[in-house]
Amino acid sequence: MLDTTIDVAVGSSAVTAGIGDVVTLSSGGPRMTVMYAGPVGFASGHWLICQWFDEHGELRQDMFSQDMVQIQPRSIPAGSVRMRDVARGSLVSGF
Repeated sequence: MLDTTIDVAVGSSAVTAGIGDVVTLSSGGPRMTVMYAGPVGFASGHWLICQWFDEHGELRQDMFSQDMVQIQPRSIPAGSVRMRDVARGSLVSGF
């Protein structure tokens, strides 16, 4: 039988993000997928390399410290989805 444990810092809302988690910056911004989580050679602490698509559909990647992000649910409610109508250049919502 496999057991899974989650370490949570007592007295803090900080949970360590891992590969595959969805995060956003604490200051706001797009939903990003964690591609790497762990130490880096030039700085101490827990770092995340995240990828996301910008407003133009371009794939972006950057590195953030763990304390700069918040973990988000992996799925989003259908009512909050906005898609861009490429032919008209406008946003479409309410599917």
